[in-house]
Amino acid sequence: MTCTENWSSCNGFLLLVLALLAIAFNLTPLVADYVEDGRPFYSPISCYEWWLPGLVGGGLLVLPAVSMTLAARKKGSCNSRGGMLSSSLLCVISIIGSAYCTLISIYAISKGPLICEKGSNTLEHCDYTLGNLSNIESLTFDLGWFLNETCLPTPPADANSTVFAREKLPDFVLDFEINERSQKIIHLTAFVGLAIVGLLEAIVAISQIVAGLFGFLCGTSKKNRRNTDGNQNYGYESQ
Repeated sequence: MTCTENWSSCNGFLLLVLALLAIAFNLTPLVADYVEDGRPFYSPISCYEWWLPGLVGGGLLVLPAVSMTLAARKKGSCNSRGGMLSSSLLCVISIIGSAYCTLISIYAISKGPLICEKGSNTLEHCDYTLGNLSNIESLTFDLGWFLNETCLPTPPADANSTVFAREKLPDFVLDFEINERSQKIIHLTAFVGLAIVGLLEAIVAISQIVAGLFGFLCGTSKKNRRNTDGNQNYGYESQ
């Protein structure tokens, strides 16, 4: 194997690990929602978890580059100039996915969990649109929602207090409750992890673009079987 193929092998393995981590981080709040309520789409910790930054951006959009990168370093049909170039092109899609993963995660971190931002965990309060993503310059990274003891307003002392309490904490169908502090920890852990994973995926994808271009320009070592005067000869030649 040439240094380009070893380089690609390392990049492919790192991208695979990062993609699996992105999927795991994204599933964390989704699984917590389901365990708490016994049904999906009921009381999200954050609306941004349903934008699937880790499942789609850091996961599915990265896997094609992973498969081609790992295939391009093997002694097979993909181990060629064309395979190396294809791995570089697919890494462009990975960079787009990782950028989406990082951007959504940054927004989620700045906003905090839904219970801190809106005082409720109901889907009716998920009013986020793609237009919000264009206002990145207005984001502030004040983590007061995490550092403060509570981010919920004091419930009123009149008859409406019962309604407020019901909106604040939905009825649980399972004997499992995630309190406000736990929601904060899950939210911060999931989206900080996704932001870091997205940045690392972009760096590794850029590295593979460089490795793929070198492999395309310089060629790779591919094991070929040739017959010469009735004898089988095995050797490596540039493809």
